Amino acid sequence: MSAPYGRDAESVAELLRAEGYNVTICRGLPAIADSIDDDLGVILLTEEALASDLSPLKAALAAQPSWSDVPFVLLTAQRSGRVSGVEASRLKLFDLATNNLVLERPLGRASLISAVASAMRLRQKQFEMRDRMADLDRLNRTLEDKVADRTAALEAEMANRALAEDALRQSQKMEAVGQLTGGIAHDFNNMLTGVIGGLDIVRRRLDSGRLEDVGRFMDGATASAQRAAALTQRLLAFSRRQSLDPRPLDVNALAVSLEELLRRTVRENIALDIRTGADVKSVVADANQLESAILNLAINARDAMPDGGRLTVETSVVAFDADEAAADFGVKPGRYVLIAVSDTGVGMAPELLEKVFEPFFTTKPIGEGTGLGLSMVYGFARQSGGVVRIESRPGAGTVVNLYLPATDDDEGEARPADAKARRAGAGQTVLVVEDDASVRMLVREVLADLAYTVIEAGDADAAIPVLASDQPVQLMVSDVGLPGMDGRRLAELARTHRPSLPILFVTGYAENATVRADFLGDNMSMITKPFSLEVLAAKINEMIDLS
Repeated sequence: MSAPYGRDAESVAELLRAEGYNVTICRGLPAIADSIDDDLGVILLTEEALASDLSPLKAALAAQPSWSDVPFVLLTAQRSGRVSGVEASRLKLFDLATNNLVLERPLGRASLISAVASAMRLRQKQFEMRDRMADLDRLNRTLEDKVADRTAALEAEMANRALAEDALRQSQKMEAVGQLTGGIAHDFNNMLTGVIGGLDIVRRRLDSGRLEDVGRFMDGATASAQRAAALTQRLLAFSRRQSLDPRPLDVNALAVSLEELLRRTVRENIALDIRTGADVKSVVADANQLESAILNLAINARDAMPDGGRLTVETSVVAFDADEAAADFGVKPGRYVLIAVSDTGVGMAPELLEKVFEPFFTTKPIGEGTGLGLSMVYGFARQSGGVVRIESRPGAGTVVNLYLPATDDDEGEARPADAKARRAGAGQTVLVVEDDASVRMLVREVLADLAYTVIEAGDADAAIPVLASDQPVQLMVSDVGLPGMDGRRLAELARTHRPSLPILFVTGYAENATVRADFLGDNMSMITKPFSLEVLAAKINEMIDLS
């Protein structure tokens, strides 16, 4: 901590040490910069410390690893003038860091201790994420070593056995990575929900003129959080752990509806050709994920044609007999809708084709691709009961064939309907069951804005007495991954007390909820974290009868 004047530093240090914290007093920002390391918890400053040159501290923070976002607690005092001392100090701190908390002096001991404890908890989550990333890296290296050893042992065996062992090894590798990424995604999505939702609330307050000149910081944080959310979804798709909402879907209508988007995605020197088969059946799939898969394949095709060419999206129906389905494709026999995305680009060598579905493998320059596009398509196809195959030769272009099981059910919409506009409630009571305090706070704010009455519970044990009481409850909003009794079991118990209670699940990752039709019961719905507050509000309006 740094407090240049008087005995502020010694006084605060004594308070914090009495609470068990290890406190180091620094006489200036250069000393703080020198003390920043991977074990640092929180930096506590008075506004007087910010009067000196910030560049040494900025340089030290910029050198931190990607997982580290050091929290700051700033003690400031209100002053008169056009721009208050609180706001001026706040702006200087925001120019220095984004993970900060501003407290006005004088303040009580409890407020200071609470602020430092809150910042320490945020820092602890960063440490946990660092450790999980390190564990993931170690496990991946161990897995790669095992795969390499097994490959060397199999080289001397018969060709057919080698092919079978390679297929099994690839399946085991994808399952192992899926388990690792699924565990990370649960906590990561909770944090992202807090970031995106919190920024949404700040944006509304900015629009009402309650704060000044923080919009550019909020926009940057929102963009970063949304990119992290997109990466998480790709990880889940690759690992076949994403929450799917499969419904009968008209593939031809979806392909046609994507034409304008695809034309905007490719360059002018690339001709786009969409060919829909006359006898193409519907498929049971998640429309959003199928759109994303086709768009990913189109972007890969575009990047493979730097000098122009032709991109073709074609649909047709194929049938696999039992031998062909099992031996060549690893799927059940029957009819499949084939969506073929082909290009006339540079193509790929055989040694690259063997790796295209591996996670994080990419032929693009650093910074231009995550290596998860084809892995996401592969995971989506397998989770949907289908398969994806790729054919390519150098100089002869590439064809990616996506097979999805056909169905005779009536087709649904080509695209999911947009979220309905917000509507105000009439004081109906909503029970919110969520163990993450930041997510629970955001849901409460949305419900309060919509004029609902909110009852909060951090877990199932706290929610059960409410459900068993005579208190009116018109909707329960529950996380799936609760500590102790999970959200789905809580829903079953809730229905024993309130048989017609609508239930909305929110989830960042839950293995038993990857297929919504199997997970949800009557009058139940689900949204995935991170969600925008508009989507949450629209879903709440949909589930509560406002007539």
